[in-house]
Amino acid sequence: MFSRAVRPTACLARSLSTSTLNNAKVAVLGASGGIGQPLSLLLKNSPLVSHLSLYDIAHTLGVAADLSHIETKAQVTGHMGPDQLDAALKGCDVVVIPAGVPRKPGMTRDDLFTTNATIVATLADACARNCPEAMVCIIANPVNSTIPITSEVMKKHGVYNPNRVFGVTTLDIVRANAFVADLVAECVQSHLCINMIFKSYR
Repeated sequence: MFSRAVRPTACLARSLSTSTLNNAKVAVLGASGGIGQPLSLLLKNSPLVSHLSLYDIAHTLGVAADLSHIETKAQVTGHMGPDQLDAALKGCDVVVIPAGVPRKPGMTRDDLFTTNATIVATLADACARNCPEAMVCIIANPVNSTIPITSEVMKKHGVYNPNRVFGVTTLDIVRANAFVADLVAECVQSHLCINMIFKSYR
């Protein structure tokens, strides 16, 4: 079980260490949201990224303009609205999808799925058409449902590769570290939690 879960992650690490992806084009779909903006800032500062393509349905151009002022090598382009989705994805090496709505008070996971499933399916379809070899990293919740959706869309287009579709749970780990440290009133660096959730789909 563990070897199956670790294998895609190891593949990603090897791919990112190659010279090809030292100049990667990375797209963030949902770049104007609460997760998308800080994520885009981190990517703009990465020496591995040469082109940062930001997409959302609103406010993307302002986010792109602000990030373009940071003195790193990554070129930043902003794309807004469905008509510009294909252009945002063309030729991407990595696609990160934080798009979707967050879970709000009173929402069940079924409610969350109903909304985010359609969003992720639309974005996955665009990925399959414009960058079928890209590594697709899913943040949109519920991750254990949005990964199968993405995989099935890729299969429909005949481009599915299980080593190139990932569920990102780093935010869960960061939150767990902070919550545990707060609970025991100690420095957060003293309590590093390990997220033992393996979300694989074949």
